[in-house]
Amino acid sequence: MAKKKRPAKAAPRPAAAAPSLFETLWSRRKFDILGKKQKGEGRRIGELRSRGIEKRKKTILREYKLRHKSNAFVDRRFGENDEEMSEDEKAIVRFQRERLAQLQRKSKFALPDAEEEEEEEGDLLTHKGAALSMLDDFNEDVSGDDEEELPQVAEAQKELNFGGGFTDADPARKEKRSKKEIMEEVIAKSKHFKAVKAKEKEDDLDLREKLDSDFKVLAETPALLSLMRPKKINTLKALLAKGSIKNDKASDADTEKEKPDDYDKLMKEMAFEIRAQASERLKTSEEIAKEEKERLEELEKKRIQRMTGAQESDSEADEDDGGSKRKKKRKRAEISGDDLGENFVLEEEYQEKGWVDEVMARTEAENPDASDTDNEENGDDDDEEDTDFDEAVQGEDSGTSGSEESTREELIEEVKSTLRKEDESDDKDIEESRELPFVINAPQTLEQLLGLVKHRSTEELGVAIQRIRACNAISLAAENRKKMQVFYNVLVLYISDLAGAKPLPLDRINMLTKPLIEMSLETPYYAAACARERLIRMQQVLSDKLRSKDGDESSCWPSVRTLLLMRLWSLIFPGSDFRHVVMTPLVLLLGEYLMRCPVTSGRDVGVGAFLCSLALSIMKHARRFFPEALSFLLVLLSTGLPDSSAARKTGPQFLRELVGSRPWLLLKDDNSDKSFCDLDFPELVAADGDLDIFDTDSFRCGILNASIQTLKGFVTIYNDLPSSPEILREFVPVLLELSSSKLLPKSLKASIIDTLELIHKTVEELEKFRQPLQLRLKKPTPIKQFNPKFEEDFAKGRDYDIDRDRAERKKLRRQIQREAKGAARELRKDNQFLAAEKLKERAEAEQEREDKYKKAMAFLEEQEAAAKSGQLGRKKKRRR
Repeated sequence: MAKKKRPAKAAPRPAAAAPSLFETLWSRRKFDILGKKQKGEGRRIGELRSRGIEKRKKTILREYKLRHKSNAFVDRRFGENDEEMSEDEKAIVRFQRERLAQLQRKSKFALPDAEEEEEEEGDLLTHKGAALSMLDDFNEDVSGDDEEELPQVAEAQKELNFGGGFTDADPARKEKRSKKEIMEEVIAKSKHFKAVKAKEKEDDLDLREKLDSDFKVLAETPALLSLMRPKKINTLKALLAKGSIKNDKASDADTEKEKPDDYDKLMKEMAFEIRAQASERLKTSEEIAKEEKERLEELEKKRIQRMTGAQESDSEADEDDGGSKRKKKRKRAEISGDDLGENFVLEEEYQEKGWVDEVMARTEAENPDASDTDNEENGDDDDEEDTDFDEAVQGEDSGTSGSEESTREELIEEVKSTLRKEDESDDKDIEESRELPFVINAPQTLEQLLGLVKHRSTEELGVAIQRIRACNAISLAAENRKKMQVFYNVLVLYISDLAGAKPLPLDRINMLTKPLIEMSLETPYYAAACARERLIRMQQVLSDKLRSKDGDESSCWPSVRTLLLMRLWSLIFPGSDFRHVVMTPLVLLLGEYLMRCPVTSGRDVGVGAFLCSLALSIMKHARRFFPEALSFLLVLLSTGLPDSSAARKTGPQFLRELVGSRPWLLLKDDNSDKSFCDLDFPELVAADGDLDIFDTDSFRCGILNASIQTLKGFVTIYNDLPSSPEILREFVPVLLELSSSKLLPKSLKASIIDTLELIHKTVEELEKFRQPLQLRLKKPTPIKQFNPKFEEDFAKGRDYDIDRDRAERKKLRRQIQREAKGAARELRKDNQFLAAEKLKERAEAEQEREDKYKKAMAFLEEQEAAAKSGQLGRKKKRRR
């Protein structure tokens, strides 16, 4: 084998460049002075400057030159980025990496190189990633399972696969055998060794059974029992009795199956459990609306098919019945061809008159009273047909028997029932035509909506609105938005129309509330615009009524339509916003109703109490102060006291004139032992003001109870208002006198007492945290001193602040400023370096352009000179 060449010695490194003279010079002091510092001392400014320039050439300059290039070449060769390595060192490193990669090669079938072939002759072939020379001749033990290969079979397979088809069983036999002979030998050997193994297994089993029986006999001998302890004897007998020691009936321990434990049972159950299936993604609102519309269109199609299909089937059945009867008529009318007597009629007449017509005519002839009505309607033509029919039947009846007459009567009854069925089918068609369609276009007027839902139930009204919204969803088409906006206005008009009905249909109004709330979320701007316009109109109507002198004062309070719309808007729009395009005007209109409308009847009292509760429902979320409702409640509760009471004069003067002109809530009879029911405000506000119910104690008790509950709600939401004590104290004398009244019911009196306790508790909690007014505390300003400030052992740059945290903050602030100055200085130097490079490039470009210009000018001058001298264009003489 040729010897490997040794690598050549490394070449000597080139000598480092001599440093610049300016880098070795720096400022020095001629004399050392104690405590004196000089700028730049101890630093080599020139050397640092040159290092900075070289660093910028390697970083910023490279980026500047590669700024217009989209790709870059990265040299990943060993040692190319290390300038200190020589070429020989780089070659050595490459060789080491190559040999390391060869040693770490993981290929299972990698063959050795030509140089290593002589050293590793036996390792040319591999099996399962290992050399064949390293494998043994299958000397391992074979387990007792039948599923594993027998050693002889494995040996034969090894000889067949790796021995070239020859075996060592017969050394003299070297000729090649056929595959069939080899497989027969393998099968024979396999059967032989299986039989041997089965025989050995039976022998082992017999020996084991013999040992068990011998031990059982030995265990029952007195000699062995005498050597054992009494407890052990009992244990042994118990084991023998239970059959723990194997006897003849349970001899084979290998074949006995072990009982599965809890873990195995759980694993099997988990294996057979149904796995969770991947669910579909959540559908968008557009997809849901589209699927709902398609479902309704399919149902509408089936409904139309069902209606039209029933009529067609009825007509087809009638045609079939008529055809069969005509055939019977033809059979009965068949006579001899020579007979042209009275019974001779044309075939067309039989086609026009069927058997049914003849039977009906016969029936009418027998019962003339029953057919009077039909005869009057049909006219004289029916009489003539009846006469012809009688003559034809008389000719046929001469040869008929009594059985035929009975059959004819049955046919008459069948025909009568068939007319009845037609009437029932007509009624059914009418009912089906009244069925609510599945696909409904959005009504654009109130008349269209009334024509659809006027005579339908409340449930059908809800279903109709749901189908209209599904078929005309905004997400399905752009033009549906305008349709639904118009339909929204139609629903609001429909509520106004229902508000004028008596009795008030609250179930239908409640059914319309949810769709209107959902549609307001779909078209918020249009809903807000509709509500705002109606509020402006309500305020104008109120102002006109208050300005009119001849008008009825009781009409100043809002009507049922106005109250329902205000309640609807309080449910649709939020009341917690500081300013809202709908709720802010609504709250102002509520306050104007409570402060400006005079109370002239019992209905006005009920409407005022309802408006106070509506104001509470709006203000409870924002917890905003609403003084109009509290003032109205105070004056309204004071009307339950007699005029001689001092608390009767509480509240603002103008409000006492408007509301407290009469004792509206003063009880007349003793109601202490009576119970009262809550008032039905919808019925009260829809009733006339002159009804007798407004002059009863039950009405007064109901208004008192509603006012007390509203007041309790205001006290609850104002429990953290600083001015609540001053606001709520005005209610205390009125409530005290009401609670002392002997005419009030006990439940109402208890409610008043609870409200008083709640007011006292709220006032005490708020006053507990109050503090008296104090002058504004100001830190005393020290007198300015002009004494000089000095420090012993003062050192420049040291902070002598007493507050160490403040001193640390100042230090960090100075450090940030220093770092910022350094960064700005470096950026400035970078810009100067780039400017110099750009100037150099510009100078090189100018020089190159100038050289090209001079070269071109020289060429032109040469051409001009040649032209002037006459040498341009002449041919040179050939040399002989």
